[in-house]
This record gives sequence, C-alpha cells and structure tokens, in this order.
Amino acid sequence: MTTFQILGNLGEFIGALGVVASLVYVARQMSQNTRSVRAASFNSMVQNSIRLLEHSFRDSEFAAFLHKAETGPDSLTPAERVRWDSYMTAVYRHFGNLVYQYRVGALDQQMWESYRETLHEHLRTPSWAGWFQDNRSLFSSALVEEVDDQIRVIEAERAAQR
Repeated sequence: MTTFQILGNLGEFIGALGVVASLVYVARQMSQNTRSVRAASFNSMVQNSIRLLEHSFRDSEFAAFLHKAETGPDSLTPAERVRWDSYMTAVYRHFGNLVYQYRVGALDQQMWESYRETLHEHLRTPSWAGWFQDNRSLFSSALVEEVDDQIRVIEAERAAQR
C-alpha cells in the first residue's frame, strides 16, 4: 500500500468521523429545539386559557353576563346571544387546539389530563353541553369525540348518583 493510499484511507476515516460527529450534533440540536418548541407551545396554550378567563375576573359586567348565559341561555337578548356564541366558539376552539396539541405530542399527559378535567367540569353545566351539541359541526371531529366521551362520563356519573 502506498503512502497516498494510506493517507487517502485516513482521510476517508477522519471524514466519516466528522460526519458522525455532525449527525450527533444535529440530533442534539433538534432535541433541544423540540423542547423549546414544546415549551413555547405550552406557554401559548396557558396564555390563551388566561385570556379566556381574564374577562370573568376582571370585568364584573362580563361575569354577570356569563352567569346569566350559563344559568338561562334562553333569556339572553339578541346582542347577548351573539356574545355568548362568540365566547363559546372561542372557548371550544381553545379546547380543540388542546386536543390537537395533545394528539401531536406538544402537550404532555399530565397537562392534558388537567385541561380535560376542566372541559369535563364545564360540560357539567347544561348550557355549555347544550351549546356544543347545537354547534358541533363547527369543530374538529377530534373535539367532537372528546366532548361526546365527556358527556357520556357525566351521564354515567349522574345515573350512578340516582
């Protein structure tokens, strides 16, 4: 074997090591980026939850409206009905996003369970469940399935209490 062949083989070996090191580096960077994206996504979900709730605790007029809508949606004026529909659409879009984020792995099991329990508690209110049933065609099939599952659980809980 000539010196040039030895040097060529050595060069190929060093090049291969460089490629392996580069791949390890890229894989590590992708893992860090994935964690960063998940953290940013989670932060966005929390911020959206807070924005939806904020009206209730900062604005007493909105809190009174929400109470009226939840306890007797049939008594709403036309303007209040628009407000109720808009609010409920926003809330259920938020839950639809949470279902999606969980499905694609951006929301971990523990956080999903807490949001799922929040949805469950909202659906215990007949006006929330009724509004969704009347407007289910506006939402993803994944959210419709989740709401249907939660409503079945609530009905089973109520039947067990009788």
